[in-house]
Amino acid sequence: MFQRIICSLSLLSLSITAAHAAETYRINTPHLRSMDNFRDVAGTQNAYTTVHDGVMRAGVFYRANAVTPSAEDLATLNTLGIKANYDLRTDTEVAVKPDAPLAGASNIHIDIIGEASYQHESDLVGSATNGSQVAAMMENSNRGLVSDAAMRNQFGTLLTAMANGDEAALFHCTHGKDRTGWAAAMLQSIAGVDNATIMSDYLATNVYTAERVSAELAQLPSDLQPIFEPLNFVRASYLQAALDQVTAQYGSMDNYLKQGLGLSQETIYVLRGKMVEFQGLPGQAGLIGNAAAGAGLLQQLQNTRLSGTYSAYNYYLQSAIDAGTLGGVESTVGGQVHADAASYLLRQGAMIDQAAAPFTRGTDLKSGQYRLWSTALAGYLGTDGSSHAASSNEHSQGLMIGMTQRFTEQLSAHAGFGYSRGSVGGAGGEADTDFTFFNVGARYGFTSLDRGMFLDANASAGYVDYDSKRELGGGLGTAKSDTHGNLTGATLALGYRVPVNGITFEPSLGFRISHLNLNGFQEKGSELSLDVDDNTATRRSAVANFDVSFASVAMGAWQLVPGVRVGYEHALGDHDVDSQGHLLGLDVEQRAAFDNRDQFTGGVNLMANLGAFSVGADLGASGGGDSHGVSGSLNASYQF
Repeated sequence: MFQRIICSLSLLSLSITAAHAAETYRINTPHLRSMDNFRDVAGTQNAYTTVHDGVMRAGVFYRANAVTPSAEDLATLNTLGIKANYDLRTDTEVAVKPDAPLAGASNIHIDIIGEASYQHESDLVGSATNGSQVAAMMENSNRGLVSDAAMRNQFGTLLTAMANGDEAALFHCTHGKDRTGWAAAMLQSIAGVDNATIMSDYLATNVYTAERVSAELAQLPSDLQPIFEPLNFVRASYLQAALDQVTAQYGSMDNYLKQGLGLSQETIYVLRGKMVEFQGLPGQAGLIGNAAAGAGLLQQLQNTRLSGTYSAYNYYLQSAIDAGTLGGVESTVGGQVHADAASYLLRQGAMIDQAAAPFTRGTDLKSGQYRLWSTALAGYLGTDGSSHAASSNEHSQGLMIGMTQRFTEQLSAHAGFGYSRGSVGGAGGEADTDFTFFNVGARYGFTSLDRGMFLDANASAGYVDYDSKRELGGGLGTAKSDTHGNLTGATLALGYRVPVNGITFEPSLGFRISHLNLNGFQEKGSELSLDVDDNTATRRSAVANFDVSFASVAMGAWQLVPGVRVGYEHALGDHDVDSQGHLLGLDVEQRAAFDNRDQFTGGVNLMANLGAFSVGADLGASGGGDSHGVSGSLNASYQF
């Protein structure tokens, strides 16, 4: 809609802000000799600045005198993309000088003052004997633009129609100075242009039309020239008369627009969205991380079809500008929860290994024996908010069923399948992950499973069903999505088993890898629903565990076996998890709240054996960086 060009400051330039002082927005509206008062509402040479760090957009609304261009000027007009021509003249004026049709533009007639007022003013001019009478008449006429109910209704119709338009629009009267001048002043006021600039733009009519008007006055008898001069030029007192009437009758321009013209706040916001691009949003300069990316997306959306229309986004943004706060939407709009969910899924391999660990060693079996087992598990992990991301929380619960067999003194293997349901919340969103998986593994003791060095290998693969919901806030609705994918992982560890005086120590070091592949998806339910990329990520980490099991203690017919486990995991390479989303050709990237390279775990467990039957439970805690959590499981098995 407008072209940004770096240029030097000139007499009519307006400084933008300190942050943009070196850059101005050049107005390249062509000067038409046959329509000398044709110009852009956004400015004469450089775009006008507005409150709240705004700059008016060129090429949105044009003002003019009667549309009677030469062939050359008509060709120029037809290159500007004008789709609506609002003719504000009376029927008599239109009949005397009809508009030339513009290519692809609708001609919309909105008679502002009506035939009776037009004829009355013509009679007053005809009876005037000096310029002071004409100037007083012009001031009174401008007051009437505000005080007359019929005229207010027509101006309301004009601005509402302009708000509903999708393309560039032109509005004009006969000379492009009085009715057109007041319409331009209202638009610039809606945009947030200061009063001095509005007045300067109003008076620019005298500059644009000086050559023609002076020539026309020179053709009149000398005694008539002082009478017609105040009619054909504008004076500051004319516009000021209308502005003073607004204050006297309504108290403010905002009240005049709403109460006098009947415009809704939404319509006013649509007009402002069409006319103004804000160079910075409230608080944006101080944001970093995900919030900064979200605010950047909100700012860039000003140049999409959602801006300057009756959209939830436009109303939200304009309200936020007036309120001086983005209201938290900067943290919800980017879709952080998708990154949080991906991070959670990539750590499921550790959960599976830990849940199966009490039964997968095979050290409690003799050669040829096997054990059927099951474990129900639940966990929670919370990550505090930081400068780069909002806080997140993870809840999980699941069930695994498996079998472990000891084949020889040195080899055991296990296999199982399970289901884990996860719920991840963060930055106004929630994602549910249903993970159905299969797990296999083996342990090989170099001398024996019961003592000495051993090698553990585990692998898992499963299907992920993914559903998400994001409450965006700010009246922007709820974005929902669903997709599916797969999650695979493997762990390889080298350890040493040492029984000493009824206590068995089992330290190990290893490597774990997890790979997530979620299909891309399109959210629905909100104007700001994102198109999220395929979420493909890999997590690699070094792991260290230290397990201690104690000799059994008899309690009646039961044998109780307590144990302790501590662990440490160090992410290798890039440990951050990101998600990428797109909206109307714009990109936004978000990082998961969990970004800890180091994670520590610890827990206690207790098994109760009654012959071949065993039940047990464990309770653990984890922490690292800004993350902290707890987990637990209930176990049961039967040995054959």
